[in-house]
Amino acid sequence: MKRLIWVALMFISWGSQGLTLTPLLENLEKPTDLVFLPQSSHTLLIAQKNGLLVKGDLASKTVTPIYDFDVRSSSELGLLGIALHPKFADNGFVFFNYNPKSGDTRTRISRFTLSEKDGQFRLMDEKVLLEIAQPYRNHNAGQLAFGPEGYLYIGTGDGGSRNDPKGHGQDKHTLLGNILRIDVDSSANQPYLVPSDNPFVGEEGTRPEIWAYGLRNPWRFTFQGTYLIVADVGQNEFEEVNLVTKGGNYGWKIMEGHVCFKHGEPNCNKTAYQAPMVTYGRDQGVSITGGKVYTSGRLPKLINRYLYADFITGKIWSASFPSFTDNRLELDSKLNISTFGKDHKGEVYLTDFGDGVLYRVD
Repeated sequence: MKRLIWVALMFISWGSQGLTLTPLLENLEKPTDLVFLPQSSHTLLIAQKNGLLVKGDLASKTVTPIYDFDVRSSSELGLLGIALHPKFADNGFVFFNYNPKSGDTRTRISRFTLSEKDGQFRLMDEKVLLEIAQPYRNHNAGQLAFGPEGYLYIGTGDGGSRNDPKGHGQDKHTLLGNILRIDVDSSANQPYLVPSDNPFVGEEGTRPEIWAYGLRNPWRFTFQGTYLIVADVGQNEFEEVNLVTKGGNYGWKIMEGHVCFKHGEPNCNKTAYQAPMVTYGRDQGVSITGGKVYTSGRLPKLINRYLYADFITGKIWSASFPSFTDNRLELDSKLNISTFGKDHKGEVYLTDFGDGVLYRVD
């Protein structure tokens, strides 16, 4: 009863700022990512940091375990990302980003098949596509998403610690600090293929999987049409939102946000790097969570606006898309917002990492 009263009070107080957050599911444990099943506004998959994948049913308000990944979950490790294959309705393929508990600390990208019988989901037939050694336990990023051309994009952090001590952000010899792009459909004998039009194919000593580089810890990215919008967590001064394009260098650790990073090159040439579309400083937040572009639904004032948040302060902003002008604070929620999602109608949802609640933006 106290919990219900507390939620109701939050709902009322937030409404004074225009937007509200409607709680729809409780009893989640440190949710990290979510994805709705195709053509559904009530059934979704939710990843939890502890490795448990669950099904959320917004009609019955229930949370049902599906599969328990055996993960390392200390620091920023865990079950971190989910993506459905573009032809999921036909093949049932689901892709995951997680940190296996056994062996050396590493990121694993795997494909599973999700089957359903009598409303019960079963995850089976793991195929490991890619593993990346992690020198530290933080900056694992974790996002997966399919682009409009059908290739899988993978966000990787710089490997962790502070100040990118191994220089991964500007090193194209490593898979860390990048957005990767791979073809998961064109090979029966290999885990994946590298698309021939990736920007660094044929460049000696460079990993051809790299689509863009110079990122610190891209915590959530999204496609809107052909645009790839990436939120990158900063270190000392600034959080940032980038429009990521083929072969782009987004500056880390030479740049942090729109300034030269003091532990990189204090007098750097800013014009050598792709400038962020949005930045905010420590007076507004500490750790950005990338969101979604609101394109349709019940909230006309949000149409063609990119919603994003800060994990620590709970502030939610929106910026006009694709110009990213008219950036405005929409809500000061005080939540630990860990991820956003959209249903097939275009409504936007988010999760509170701390209290384990899924909300709809209203």
